[in-house]
Amino acid sequence: MPTLLLVNPAAGHGRAPRVAAEAVAAARACFGEVAVRETAGPGDGVTIARDFARQGLTHCLVVGGDGTAHEAANGLLQVEPHQRPAFGVIPGGTGNDFAKLCRTLGKKPADAVQGLAHGTTRVIDVGWAWGETFLNSVGIGFDAEVARVVNASESGSGILAYLLAVAKVLRYYEPFDLELEANGERWTERVLLCEVGNGPVVGGGFRITPGAVFDDGLFDVCVVKEQSILGILQKLPLVMLGKHTRLKGVRSFRTTRLCIRSRSGPLRAQFDGELRATADTMELTLQPAALTVLIAPA
Repeated sequence: MPTLLLVNPAAGHGRAPRVAAEAVAAARACFGEVAVRETAGPGDGVTIARDFARQGLTHCLVVGGDGTAHEAANGLLQVEPHQRPAFGVIPGGTGNDFAKLCRTLGKKPADAVQGLAHGTTRVIDVGWAWGETFLNSVGIGFDAEVARVVNASESGSGILAYLLAVAKVLRYYEPFDLELEANGERWTERVLLCEVGNGPVVGGGFRITPGAVFDDGLFDVCVVKEQSILGILQKLPLVMLGKHTRLKGVRSFRTTRLCIRSRSGPLRAQFDGELRATADTMELTLQPAALTVLIAPA
């Protein structure tokens, strides 16, 4: 059966089609029959991945960023477990956080394809909230606003784009009140952000949930309480190193389920970099061993 090469032409401010052009020949050399499909708008990746999986795919390769991977995974997880193909990402987006798991970040497109073809596989957990799957993280608050600014800008990709957005958002962002419930406890905090990590890195290089492991059956949660701008700037280098979790004003814990309620209007969240604002309550649950991921050699 064919391999699907799913391309988001808008990813990476238009960089993904150039990446795909270099990846196609390598994909056909490594995987045989390859069907190349481009998304035409939001949600297309879900439909394309789901429909091809139902026809019997062996592999689904994504050329794009975390948002494209997010859509493809949501499509694949709509089919029965035995129909789900192995899934891999060739980075062509802005943050490319999930590509770090696939070990394709920093590789040339052809090398990334060859690595996915000749590497190993790993069966990972996924998260579920607001009727959709997420692969890497859900971020509520400051994190989501930074993602909105990055998505609306033309400031490049990677950690620099996110740092520029952080500097902009710091000028106007207001903390908000959250009620959180997990592990038999319920409490209320005035917070800057709440990050629910299935993986350790968001925003191209921020290790907000540094202990998160994709296949340990747990979410890692980091809640950063209300901070002054100076406090945020002091913590930012430590966040990039993943050394912030025991600082004053930071609460970290692990759980399989988390309920979040806003006391300040609808929750604004990013799901793998995709923006959502659906309701004032969110319940997040973990689905263990849900997706097989292709991992290139180290």
